[in-house]
Amino acid sequence: MVKEDEVFLCSELVRITAGPRRDFGNLEQISPHGCTVSMDEPLPIGQEVRMCCLACPLGKKSCTECRFRGRVRSSENDPVLGCILQVDFEGRSWSDKEWRPRHLTDVETVQDCEG
Repeated sequence: MVKEDEVFLCSELVRITAGPRRDFGNLEQISPHGCTVSMDEPLPIGQEVRMCCLACPLGKKSCTECRFRGRVRSSENDPVLGCILQVDFEGRSWSDKEWRPRHLTDVETVQDCEG
């Protein structure tokens, strides 16, 4: 079971809808209350977004477990990755029991290996 403050690294292509704009991004981190997404172009802080995976990691024809709504909390430019967005989820929390992005890695496990 995921703890409230736990953060996971991951890599999953997601479709981002922000008003009339539709774009793609890469889910970089996820926690019960939000996520980090890299995109080519920034979105304004406070922008409402909807996200879903491009292809279900479980191979389902119609995946609903990956659908999240949220608001952009922060946006910063990264010279390598593009724009890094912090999104706070609204309406539901994320749980690894409901949906597991590809390449999900517990940050604490990675930090333990560095010591």
